[in-house]
Amino acid sequence: MHAQRKLLKRLIANVGAALRHVRAIAEQFRGSDPWAALVRYVSERIAPGSGPQPPPTALAGDG
Repeated sequence: MHAQRKLLKRLIANVGAALRHVRAIAEQFRGSDPWAALVRYVSERIAPGSGPQPPPTALAGDG
């Protein structure tokens, strides 16, 4: 139970840090979806590099 309490406190602190980060750069979000940016930020913090891959710049040819 004590370990779960520590984990929960750490998770809450991480969410707070994410919200502070979004608030600090909120002006850059004009015209975009701030919630999508928040989800991307949190996802990247939880599992770095697991986000969607950018589209390829060219299609692969047959050779």
